[in-house]
Amino acid sequence: MSSDVREQITEWLTGNDTCFLIGAGCSACASKPLIGKLTENVLNGLDQKLLDQFDALKPLSDRPPTIEDLINYLVRYREILSTITTADAHSLTVDEIDEWLTEIKKRIVSEVADDWQACDYHERFLQRLRGARERGPRDIFSLNYDTLLEASLDSLRLPYADGFRGTNRAWFDPETFDEAGPGIAYRIHKLHGSINWTRDADGHVRRGRNANEDAADEPVVVYPSEQKYLQTQYGVYETLIGRFRKRLRRTGVNNHLVVLGYSFNDEHINEAICDAINSPQSNLTVIAFVGPEQDRDRQDQRLQALCDRCDSRFSVFVGGKDNGGFIGHALDVESSLGVLEADLWRFENLVSYIAGGN
Repeated sequence: MSSDVREQITEWLTGNDTCFLIGAGCSACASKPLIGKLTENVLNGLDQKLLDQFDALKPLSDRPPTIEDLINYLVRYREILSTITTADAHSLTVDEIDEWLTEIKKRIVSEVADDWQACDYHERFLQRLRGARERGPRDIFSLNYDTLLEASLDSLRLPYADGFRGTNRAWFDPETFDEAGPGIAYRIHKLHGSINWTRDADGHVRRGRNANEDAADEPVVVYPSEQKYLQTQYGVYETLIGRFRKRLRRTGVNNHLVVLGYSFNDEHINEAICDAINSPQSNLTVIAFVGPEQDRDRQDQRLQALCDRCDSRFSVFVGGKDNGGFIGHALDVESSLGVLEADLWRFENLVSYIAGGN
């Protein structure tokens, strides 16, 4: 990789106007399961009737169904059942679905391991990108349920805002994001909820330490199981996705969104990105580093279609030196090959690239 390309990559990753969107690929280095493995583990040993429901789900786009798709299906089915006077013609009941959803979410918490452990790679990443204290917080938007970011920030003693007030039974208050000024290193927006968020009897979203232990009787707030509730009644999901959209539309000259470990399979997120790029006076440029999928041709087709919607300001490095490719306009072909050689789609490699070390 030439020095000019290295300088460009570093500027994308560390620039003052850069924000981040991170997905499950960034947690793999801490032994957190990717969505496929999470789906397999959560389904293992569940009620056969529930497994039959999962087996009947259709693949979405170019990927097989996941545990999130099953949750979404059950939530929608429950909504249908709640609108009719009798469910005799249906094979499922509201109580049955509620029991399944509760068990699924508890299993997700257990599989993701809510142990409040920092990760060396996350610590180095956050330390490198913290910026000057007087500049104010950098925005990180996470699609992950785990608490690696928060635990790593605590370990580093870096102040951050996550939308909650209080401690062990903190309550959601989005004003905390706006109050975060100079001296606050990061704003952490967990767009899909978290394994340590629960909903209390009054409907308020609470943040604790371990949902299975500290609030065992309260529903765990993870997407998409609570999406409709949060969006229509208390506004947590709506608030967070709204902040994501607003941040992407910032008019700074060097406004960048760097995407790490996200496969672009969530249409709500994809639409927010495309809308921001195509909005009037937009200066947003998106740079993504994603892992290779089994069907690389279909993956490239999906990402190329997304790139075509984004006015030449969406570029993605897929995989690395063995099976990688580049889609976009940010670099020429020769320069992109040098970036692919670095295997920056692996979070640990990207951290070493910008922060040094092994």
